[in-house]
Amino acid sequence: MGNANQRQAMIQNMIGIIGSGSWATAIVKILLERSSRKVNWWVRSEETREKIARDGRNPRHLPEAVLDAGRIQVSTDLRGVIADSTHLLLAIPSAYLHQVLDPLPETAFAGKKIISAIKGSVPDCVTSVSVYMQQRFGVSHDDICVVSGPSHAEEVCREMPTFLTVASANIALADEVAAMLRCRYLHTRTTADIDGVERCGLAKNIYAIAAGICQGLDYGDNLNAVLTAAAMREIHNLLDHNLPFPDRNIYDSYYMGDLVVTCWSRHSRNRALGEAVAKGEKPAEVFARTGSVAEGYYSVKNLHQLATAQGMLDKVPIAETVYRILYEDAEPRAAMEYLIDNVF
Repeated sequence: MGNANQRQAMIQNMIGIIGSGSWATAIVKILLERSSRKVNWWVRSEETREKIARDGRNPRHLPEAVLDAGRIQVSTDLRGVIADSTHLLLAIPSAYLHQVLDPLPETAFAGKKIISAIKGSVPDCVTSVSVYMQQRFGVSHDDICVVSGPSHAEEVCREMPTFLTVASANIALADEVAAMLRCRYLHTRTTADIDGVERCGLAKNIYAIAAGICQGLDYGDNLNAVLTAAAMREIHNLLDHNLPFPDRNIYDSYYMGDLVVTCWSRHSRNRALGEAVAKGEKPAEVFARTGSVAEGYYSVKNLHQLATAQGMLDKVPIAETVYRILYEDAEPRAAMEYLIDNVF
């Protein structure tokens, strides 16, 4: 009993990071800004594990970020990282969520606090990550929070001023996680609108693809400004129709700001996908060339299915245009010209 209590004390408030991409790496950097903190970190590749443990750098993602390897317990043992952590932060592309987590038993996350830093929907489930965790693993709604931007891992790595929002129905949990993330260059705020923040986080990636298509077609900044405003209205209508929330201000940074940075930033993978598709590449070719995933590619399919089931395709014309370009081989210029003439 004494050993069990001692072990439990050792893992109290221990954060486990699941994922080894750019955003996971940036979050590890943020968490290690507090000199007393240690973290557990699950990565898929043994080579990545060895290099992080030896060099304090992720060889594939944000290698310029120098991490204190002495305070990282990096492992390829997912079950061990979960067992040795009280808080689990999910930072893997939503497209791989099933592949990584489904082999785990239903009780794998019992008693754990879940922090989703994933801005995408679970493929073929037409559901958000928080709902997936509730349905698949029985995690309580009060034990889940979502981390939202506007933020880019590359700018966090350079310690540029960044604001994150932590959303949870359990505002005490949101405050706790916000305090964990806060540091000299990372500012945090909280909200109870977890559903709105999470759905906006997946929807904005769809509209960033649209912005990239416009850029790839050389339409210029004037049209992209109009597109961004129209996308904001579309997200607003979508949220109010499906997920009404009494105190929601769509102009807050975790709604509008997250959309703007994703649509306009050179760091945006979704915008880059749109640009490449406008110039003739297929999504699979882009993913193979870049070695990364654009969450909006999967989210737009799920949104199409949801909008079809609810009879509201006419409420999301920009998202539906992106869907037709990506999944039905609609010609990008003709599809965007229709939006210009009939929607914007």
